[in-house]
Amino acid sequence: MDVSPASVVAMQQRNTQVQYATSVLRKAIDIQAEQGAALAKLVAEQAGVGQRIDQYA
Repeated sequence: MDVSPASVVAMQQRNTQVQYATSVLRKAIDIQAEQGAALAKLVAEQAGVGQRIDQYA
């Protein structure tokens, strides 16, 4: 199999693009996970609204 300089460069570019795309997707997933955790915390906090009796009023 012939390996030309152009094919080596093309493969390196492809690998770089795949690595970049993977990094972007991982970051997007991390952001979504953080937002999901924040939403879950907010929902959990709001679930307690109106259930407590203010004993000092």
